Amino acid sequence: MSSVVLYYNGFCRVTGRCRALQDNPRLTGILEGDVKTKHLGRFRYLRQLSMRSFKRPAAILFATFLLPVTSSGSDTRPSFLKTFCVSCHHTDEPSGDFDLDPVISNRGNTDAESLIMILDVLKGGSMPPEDEPQPKPAERTAAIQTLQAMLQTSAAHPGRGNLIDHKALFTEPKVRRAATPSRLWRLSPHIFKQYANDLTRSRFMNTDGGREGGNGLHPAFAYMTPAAAFRDDAAQHVFEEATTELLFDVCLQVAELQVGDDGKGMKPQEIRAFLGAEEPTPQQWVDVIKLQFKIAVRREPDKEELSKLVTLGQMTLQSLRAAETEPVEPERNAKGQILPPRTMTTALKTVLAAVMLRPDAVYRYEVGRGEPDQHGRIRLSDYEVADAISFALTDAGPDEAMRAAIQSGELSSNDAVLKQVKRLLDAESSKERLVRFFQEYFEYPRVVEVFKDDSHPNYTRPDQRIMDADQLISHIVNEDHDVLKRLLTEDKVFVVYGGGERSPFFAQMMTEYYMPDFGFPSDYDWKGNDGKLVQPTIGRRSGILTHPVWLLTFSDNEKNQAIQRGHWIYSKLLGGHIPDTPIGVDAVLPTDPHLTLREKMKVTRDEYCWRCHSRMDPLGLPLEQFDDFGAWRDKEIDRPVVTTGEINIGDPQLDGPVKDPYEMLQRMAHSLRVEQVFTRHVFRYFMGRNETVDDAPTLIDAHKAYRESGGSFKALVASLLTSDSFLLRRR
Repeated sequence: MSSVVLYYNGFCRVTGRCRALQDNPRLTGILEGDVKTKHLGRFRYLRQLSMRSFKRPAAILFATFLLPVTSSGSDTRPSFLKTFCVSCHHTDEPSGDFDLDPVISNRGNTDAESLIMILDVLKGGSMPPEDEPQPKPAERTAAIQTLQAMLQTSAAHPGRGNLIDHKALFTEPKVRRAATPSRLWRLSPHIFKQYANDLTRSRFMNTDGGREGGNGLHPAFAYMTPAAAFRDDAAQHVFEEATTELLFDVCLQVAELQVGDDGKGMKPQEIRAFLGAEEPTPQQWVDVIKLQFKIAVRREPDKEELSKLVTLGQMTLQSLRAAETEPVEPERNAKGQILPPRTMTTALKTVLAAVMLRPDAVYRYEVGRGEPDQHGRIRLSDYEVADAISFALTDAGPDEAMRAAIQSGELSSNDAVLKQVKRLLDAESSKERLVRFFQEYFEYPRVVEVFKDDSHPNYTRPDQRIMDADQLISHIVNEDHDVLKRLLTEDKVFVVYGGGERSPFFAQMMTEYYMPDFGFPSDYDWKGNDGKLVQPTIGRRSGILTHPVWLLTFSDNEKNQAIQRGHWIYSKLLGGHIPDTPIGVDAVLPTDPHLTLREKMKVTRDEYCWRCHSRMDPLGLPLEQFDDFGAWRDKEIDRPVVTTGEINIGDPQLDGPVKDPYEMLQRMAHSLRVEQVFTRHVFRYFMGRNETVDDAPTLIDAHKAYRESGGSFKALVASLLTSDSFLLRRR
């Protein structure tokens, strides 16, 4: 059963008063909501807010957020396990070293690995043993169903998508019923940054780069997902009290820039006409509100919305003027020009900020419209489809061509949706979003977090390495054939600033320390090769996993992080799941400088550790072909470097020993399973959630599109963005 809880973000659910307003001396006014709800299946959403009172123009009621809450009814797990299992698997000398006491006592937070192990033995019938009391078939079935539901819930969390059985996701179901639950999806910080810049017609938020730290990603929209997961997960981000306060502040800053005297004449005509009037007319209020809606809400306001906002502006202006007890001298700018009265600019800022603080300005509405089909699915409205496509492929709302498609009603057709998707995929505006997928998938922007102390002479330049990797990925995606295969096997690299005009110091540092990490000697002749795809002359490369930026990302101050590299490969290429390091485990390698990393890692072969490390270590150790800066090497501590490893995932096409990273990556590049796992990760990025078994048809079709197009990444994405999982919602 599903129920619904109506949440006010930063609001008291008893009084309906906004605590962020009530407790902030700058925001003392209160707007109290006359909340009326309209049922939309599993969701209720705020239909109307009527303004009852306000004391100051900064008093703007923010939003509501709705969260589906699942009630699973009776839980058969504890009673079943207590009856049939715990007599052997308890804390005192548990059979098979598997203790069920934590599973029973920690009902709400059982780790997925334990659930998988229990399910395997229950479904296989090996437990309970034959000489022990046996459950009735109905009891076993009920326990299995409960555990599967728990596992499905766990798999929905970012970073845990691999818990879903891979084979089931690529097996055609009897009935195709893919859909995404109806949802509100908070705007990403990249999207907010773009529309704040559009509103202010300035670089209010820095648009350079695409990484955390000094990049204009506002903390009101901070990403809260785990480091290894895709950041923009729809279910993870809501506004609570702290971020609501930050949102108020940034929206008021944006409004200030829109209204303030920039001295450059960059204000739109509607705002200039408003501020130039002695007394704003109702039509001038309407004009600025429509302008704000177009960018912030991505649609035209209706009559009721216009009426309320015009009333808000007029009443704010009236109250501010009434508060002036003495005549106010006109203010002038630096050029001596008379500025509009502060009462007028404050009233306008209030209205502009009120539009930005609307729920549909900071959330993407995906609830659908129309009658549900036999599987309870409803298609997104044309406006929702336009938003979904635009935000999937760009950091901006619908462009003019997309808005024209909305007006003509074209987006109710899958063929028209495909046309718009292909148009955007070929546009310059989609390139940043596509590259960002690979940044988050391969995780190499985290290289900026890797510390290397001054004892290392290498010229690290992490931002430069990121740009060089971005350039390689952009090149492969632009050519758009055998994309995954090339990302795993490409033996050439881009070094964007390899040559050209440089300062003597920069040239020396680059040629002596940076270039050798890419496989180029310090005397390499860059004439004609700068910014081109070039074959290294030292050693050999094989795609992004042998690129200096990726190798440096998975290193620390002193050594390679072979375990983390193996974990990435096991999860991101093979689709396996490895549980978190157990609490209390002393995960430290020996520090003996006379041992190679492979020799130090022998401590992980302890039986307790090897259950997980046997999946990771043999995948990470072949990359010992490179040092912790990504430079190719054939020796480690004056001994020949050992690069052997092994793949073990249960796939005959993949499994077996490998002699070096090149053999390992070649085998993976030609693997059907690796292609399918890659498809699953692309799904997660563009859908904003993990896949479920119901999404099997979407994944099957997307992988088929990728194969039949000769490995086109754009064909894979186009298939996903025209699928039932993308266009249909289940209420």
